[in-house]
Amino acid sequence: MATKNKYYEYTLRQKARGLYVNLTEATKAIETAPTKYSIMYGLHEEDAKALFALEALAIKERYGTFTKPDDYQLCVVSGAKAAEKALANAALAVRGKSEEEAFKIKERAQARADLVGGFAGILTASSRTAFHDRFLDRYMMDLDGKERETADKFGFRLAVLSRPKPIVLDTQLSFIEHKDKFYRGAWYGGTVKLSPWDRKTPEAKDGVSAYLGNQIFVEGGERLAGSAKPIEDEFGHYQGAVTDYSPSDAAKVDEHAF
Repeated sequence: MATKNKYYEYTLRQKARGLYVNLTEATKAIETAPTKYSIMYGLHEEDAKALFALEALAIKERYGTFTKPDDYQLCVVSGAKAAEKALANAALAVRGKSEEEAFKIKERAQARADLVGGFAGILTASSRTAFHDRFLDRYMMDLDGKERETADKFGFRLAVLSRPKPIVLDTQLSFIEHKDKFYRGAWYGGTVKLSPWDRKTPEAKDGVSAYLGNQIFVEGGERLAGSAKPIEDEFGHYQGAVTDYSPSDAAKVDEHAF
C-alpha cells in the first residue's frame, strides 16, 4: 500500500559536473510538456552511493519493499546504466533512417554514452519555478491555488561560490552578472528533494523524481558541446581594436577607414 508523499532531501557532499544545465532559463523537453528548469549531474562515488540508497529507501517506505533498480523509473542511475540506455535508444531510433541519418544518431549516442559513462552516478533533477522568476516578472504566472503553494515550496535559488561568503543571485543585477556561470561542463554543488510517485498504467513503472533545491556554482570546467560561450569570451579578441574614431563624422571618413 502506497503511503502519503514524503520528500527526502540530500545535499551533495562533493562537487558534481553539470552535463546538461538549464538553471537560468526554463525549457520544454517536448512541446506539450510544461516548461522546467533542470540539471543532469555527473556524480562522484560518495554521492552516487548515498543517493542510490536514498532512492531505495523512498521506494521501500512507500511500497513496503524495494526489488531491483530495473523495476523502477529512477532519477539517479549508474553512469554505466545511463550509457547503456543511450546506446539502446539509438538502436531503436535508427530504424527506418537513411545510412547518413543513422550514422549521425549513433555518433551522438556514443558521445552521450562516453560522457555519462565516466561518472559513478547520473542524477537528473528539475523544477517548474526558480527564485529569479520573481524579479524577472514571470514568477509562477501559469499557476494558482495549491499548485502555487507547491511551486513556492520547491522553488530554488542560485549562488556562486565566493569568499568570504557565497554570492546569492537574489537580485536582477546579481542574476545578470553571474548567470553565464551556469553552463554545461562547469562544476556545482546543490540540494535535491527526492519524491516517489505511482505508475499511471499497469504497464508503466513506479518511480522516484528529484526536485531542485538551491544550487551553487563551484568552479568552471571545459565547456561541453551545446553550451554557448559568454559573449565577452566569443568576441574578446576584438577588444584591442576599440577606438574613439567615429565614422559618423563625415569630415573624418575616408574610403580606407575600414
